[in-house]
Formats: sequence, C-alpha cells, structure tokens
Amino acid sequence: MRKSTKFLAVTLAISVIFASFSGFTYYDGFGNVYLDSEKKIFDGVTYNEQIGINSANGLEHAFFVKADTVSGNVKPLVFNGQVRSVATVGAMAKYTEEQGYKVLAAINGDLYDTATGTPKGLVIHSGNIVTSGYASDRVIAFDSQGKASMQYVNLSYGLKGTLAYDDTSSGEAKRVEAPFSAAINYYNVPHGAAKGLHLFNRHYATSTKTAGSCIEVVVDCGSQDNIQLQIGKTIKGTVKSVNVDARDTPIGENEVVLSTVSGSATASQLYSMVVGSQVEISVNDNANTGLANATEAIGIYYSLVENGNVVTSGTNLNPRTAVGIKSDGTVILYAVDGRQTNSKGLNLMELANHMKALGCVYAFNMDGGGSTALYSRLPGLESTAALKNSPSGGTERKVANALLFVYQSGSGSNSAENLNLYPSLTLAMPGASVQINSYASNNLFEKVSLPGTVSYEVEGGNGNIASNGLYTAGDVEGKVNIIGTSGTISGTTQVEVVKSNLTITPSVTKLYLNAGQSSDINMSVKSGPINVVSNDKIFTWTCDENIGTIDENGLFKAGSKNAETGNIYATYNDYKITIPVQVGQLSVDFKDTVNHWAKTYIGSLAARGIANGMGDNLYLPDAQLTRAQFLALLAKTLNNVDISKANPAGFTDVPSGEWYYGYVNWGYENGIVSGMSATTFEPNANITREQMSIMLCKFAASQGIELPQNSSGINFTDQAAISSWAASYVNTVVGAGIINGQPEGDFQPQGLATRAQAAKVVYVYLNVRDGISKK
Repeated sequence: MRKSTKFLAVTLAISVIFASFSGFTYYDGFGNVYLDSEKKIFDGVTYNEQIGINSANGLEHAFFVKADTVSGNVKPLVFNGQVRSVATVGAMAKYTEEQGYKVLAAINGDLYDTATGTPKGLVIHSGNIVTSGYASDRVIAFDSQGKASMQYVNLSYGLKGTLAYDDTSSGEAKRVEAPFSAAINYYNVPHGAAKGLHLFNRHYATSTKTAGSCIEVVVDCGSQDNIQLQIGKTIKGTVKSVNVDARDTPIGENEVVLSTVSGSATASQLYSMVVGSQVEISVNDNANTGLANATEAIGIYYSLVENGNVVTSGTNLNPRTAVGIKSDGTVILYAVDGRQTNSKGLNLMELANHMKALGCVYAFNMDGGGSTALYSRLPGLESTAALKNSPSGGTERKVANALLFVYQSGSGSNSAENLNLYPSLTLAMPGASVQINSYASNNLFEKVSLPGTVSYEVEGGNGNIASNGLYTAGDVEGKVNIIGTSGTISGTTQVEVVKSNLTITPSVTKLYLNAGQSSDINMSVKSGPINVVSNDKIFTWTCDENIGTIDENGLFKAGSKNAETGNIYATYNDYKITIPVQVGQLSVDFKDTVNHWAKTYIGSLAARGIANGMGDNLYLPDAQLTRAQFLALLAKTLNNVDISKANPAGFTDVPSGEWYYGYVNWGYENGIVSGMSATTFEPNANITREQMSIMLCKFAASQGIELPQNSSGINFTDQAAISSWAASYVNTVVGAGIINGQPEGDFQPQGLATRAQAAKVVYVYLNVRDGISKK
C-alpha cells in the first residue's frame, strides 16, 4: 500500500543499524539503553550507537568509536590546519585523506575563541607544537606508540637574542651590543589584554593579524623544519628586520615573528634587537610531565573522570563531545545529541558517569553544543567517513580542530575478505518484512565489489528470506540469525522478532472526512523507544458499517452519506485501537465567511475547536495573522497537548500573563519556533508566508511526520526573494501541496499571511497528515 504520510520514527529505526541486544541494559548517567549497537569497522576499532531513556531527560542518542591505538594499525592524529581558521570536521577529514591517510573516525576537538578560531589548549601534531593555546591546562596526549594519557601543561617558551643600546657610563654615548633573554608568553595566539610577548609562525597564519601599534621582529630560520617548536628543543634564526609601529606583518614560510604591543614590558627589548644577530627560541617542560614524548596532543574543556573517579559537576543539558581512555588503553571518541526531540543531551555529571560506565578510567569533555560532530566509516557501505550524529543547529558547525583515527592509505587489497550485512539488528513484528543488503570489504574494511551473488539462509527457520534478501519474520519471538554467503566469504546479521510489550500508535487518532473520501491509516510500532518494523496486514481492520469500509491494508473509504459517526478498529493479539470517525465534516458559520473563498476551511477548523472567531460571530478572514496565533493553530491540531507543562523559553517579550505564553514555550521546547533574537520572540508580529512555511515544517517534524513531495522543480518568479534560510522549507510545503504560489507565478515570501490563508494551510496539512484523498 502506498503511504501518503511517512513517519520519521521509521527512519530513526533504520539508521540505527548495528546492535548486539535489545530489551534494555542500564548505564549510569545515560539510563536504560534499549538498543546498543556495535559494528567492527577495522582491526581493533568498532563503531557504536546507543539509544535509551534517561529518567530525568527522556530520549537520548549517543554515538562512539572505540579504538586500539597502540597496536600500530590505527594512528591518532590531531588536525593541524592554520590556527586562525575554522572548518567542519568533515572538511578536516577530507583534507586528511588528501594527505594520504584513510579516516576511520573523527570528532570535533577543543573549545575555541569563536572570533579568531584559536583553541583554548595546547595543540601538538607530529611532535611539533601548533599553538600554546590561550589558556592551556590539560591535554589528551598520544606518544609515538599511540598510547593515550592525560597530561598537565606546564611549558615555558624562552627567547635569547642580542640587543643594542647606548652606554653613557664613560661620559659619552657608545653603542653596545649585549645578550638578553625573555619569556615568550604566547605562541600562535592572537594579541590580548595581557600585552605579553607573542611568537608566530606559519602554523598561525600568513601574517600576524595584529592591529594598532606593535613592535614586530622577523626572524629567518632558514627552512620550514627550523620554524617547528618542539618540547625540549631549541630553534635558531637570524634577525631579518625590526619593525616599529608595525601591524599585520607577513610571516614567511621559513620565518617566525616576535610581536608585542608598543609600550609593553618587552617592547623596548624587541625595539633594540640587532638585525643580523642570532636568536634562539626554546621550549621546556617545567614539570617533566611526559609531554616531551607526545607526538599528538589536543586540549580539553573539562576533566570528567580521573583514575576512575568522577571529578566534575554541572546540571545543564547539552549536546556533548567527549574523549575517554579505558584501563586497557582503548580510546573512545564519543558524541551525544542534544536539544532535539529524539535526544535531549546530558549534563556533565551524567556524561562523566556514562563514560565511566563504558569502561573509561579517564574521560574529558570537549567542545560540545552546536559543535558536536562525530564521523565514522562503515565497512563495505561507505568509502569515506560520514557524519553519524545530528548537530543541534541543523548543520555542522566549523570548529578549530579535531581528533581523528586514521591509517596509511594504499595498502588495501582489491579482493573481498569480509561480507557485511546491513542492518545488523532490526526489530520486526511477525509477518513484517526487512530488506537485508550485503556489501563486501577488503582486508582493511574498505569498500570493494562483491565476488558474486549473495545467497541467504535463516538459521533455525523462524521466517523465510527471498533470494533478493527480503526477510519475512516468523511467529516466534527472539533473535533470528541470517547468514549471507558470496563466494568464499560470509557474514551474519540479526532480526529480533517482537510481538509483546509494544506501543502501537495510529497515524490518526480521530478522523474527519466527507462522504466518498478515503484515508490511508498507518501504524507506528515501538518497543520502548525503538521502532519496530510492521505491516498493515498484520492488523485486523474493521469499522462500523454506517461509516464506510476498510480493507486489509488500513485503507478506509467513507460511505455515501454525510452526518455519520462511528469507529474504525485495528486489532493485533491483545491490542485493540479505536479511531473515532466523523463522516461529513461539521462546520461553523461566521457572519463574514458566508461568501468567502475560505469558508469550508474556516468552518471545519472552527467546528473541531482549532480555529476561533474574533467575537460577535466574526472570523475576520482577511485580517493578518500573528506568529503566536499561527503557533496556537498548530498546537490545537493535536489531542491532549498540555502547553502549561512546557519549560519557559525565557523570551523577554513573552510575559507569563499573556494568552500565548504557554504556546510559545511549547513551540520552543519542541523545536517548532525560535526567537527573532536571542531574547525576543515577537509574538504579535504578523507572520510572513515563508515564516509560516518554516513553522509548519518544523511542527510536522516534531510529530515525526515527513511531508510527502508530490511536486518538484517548482520555480517562482520571485524565487530569489525567498530567504536562504527559508528556501528548503518553502520548497517542502509547496512540494506537499500545502501552500501554493500566487496566480501571477510568484510566492511572495515576505507577504503577510491572512487568517483565511492560515486556515487553508492547516486544513490541507491535516488532510495530508491523516492520509485523506479526494473522491
């Protein structure tokens, strides 16, 4: 049966494709995990997902990669782009592959100054210091063997050189040169209020990017190797120029630049340095911490777990990025989604406890929030690592640095050595069908061609599988092993058959339609928070005779008479669902809508309690609609929504005494609306057509509904006038036939919507949601 409305929840179930068990296991900090996935993606490396319910937060979705970085097969690598630049983790992974590596996994790194891209902590790559960081405290360090450890940062950067001054002790001025030494306060960090002595090389940028009046000394080190700072080593160079009242001095590939603001404590020393004299710059580990052995290091935001003990606190929920070290040396790259309906995020205490529950004896909070991004490559299925989590801002944010797990490219064979079956675990009701697909990978789990056709068998005979891999579940509850074979290689996957302890939700809870119209009703089935594959034919469908007929697929067709009420019934074992039906939609007439083009839409919504009049039996159909009023319309399309329970959104222009207070809080909490600024919502501002499109799309998504696309390639005469941030939403509602363009061929995105237009939009949306088609 063709589905007119698809549930996003099904997409979520399909995306969680690797699992070792269902039911639930409890993890401290995270909660009851109902789906725990693990897939081997390389020797010593696994990709994992967990979906569970935290008793305080609700649904949570975590992603992590566990890797043995000591065996020599996997190399930890800190991305070392220019300090004064930011990029997405995806762009960093792509660049790394262009340098001759294959990326298995990657995660965003340290907190950073959003104005300059400078990370908070020390960064080391290939043994070279990239930046001292602006407030370095602790780092995750990897030695040449790949062993991870937490290290405290206690480095000092020293300068030795020669300065010239006039000696007047003999009674007459005499030019004298003398050695001097000074402490370098920051390395590849922008100038700040401290007025310290800074050192820059090409890891920073192509110039110092300074402003105002500075003293900047250019030192020629002779080669690119000689500009690299390493712990315990000294670099040498020759003073090329002393620039007074300088700013934004270029940095040559073989040069370093000493810089300070005019009038600082070290300004006179830099001013007096001798052109042509020798300079030495050294880096010392003052506490002998072990950083001298680090080939890679990246700063951390907060320490979470040390020596197996939780060492943090904090109650704010956020998307989180973390790195952990297990007792056997395994390193975990971890991300948990947040600020979303399907994952609320964790606070620091919960994150620490979850990392500890995963076996970490050390764990560290990295830059999280909208920066959280985890990439991984799935064997046979993907040629390169792909984004696995869902960034809370909707798109991936550019960040300062990243930690990657890589290996040297070019050593993989062309022959298939592994058969990878997907999905690795799916929950299905008896009689439901699951498509199994097979992909081959080589000795390095890289995607290669299948050696031949794949044959399948069901172990134990619980169900059957066709030659194309379509498995139909049997009637016995429990896990079913499915074996695939292609040539000399084979692989397995599992489907778990479930038929009890289910939550079954129909796509419509009450049906309003006219005589002769039909509605395609679908069922969403869950085991805990996990979606279960089902089939409409699994249910027994009946309805009261006076309202119409319903077939075995849940397709209901209303009878020929209006003003009929009754019920549709769907049963499965001990489950029975009743859906009230009204054939011949009731209508409320307003004095000013009798001859209006939107009479049907307005009257129907008013009869259902969704739309309200404006007093004196008037609807005012051509009056403009506010942002708060449209949000209220959407909320009233749902049954049993208690807007009073929504957390306050905190907008300064949404006082608690106003009628729309609860609606705005509800809309913000469910991701349907955002503010017009960080502190304001503008509830009484008239809503534009493009704003209405955005709100409607986000409302549908919050209900797990994907709007069907019946039209594509639509291009309005004023297409360029549609705001870039609204274009995809406009295309979606237009493609679904919910909002149309104007007769003249334009969309008028900034045009103000009327109350009549809004009524039609909501009416059509309800028909789409409820799968109602015309006669």
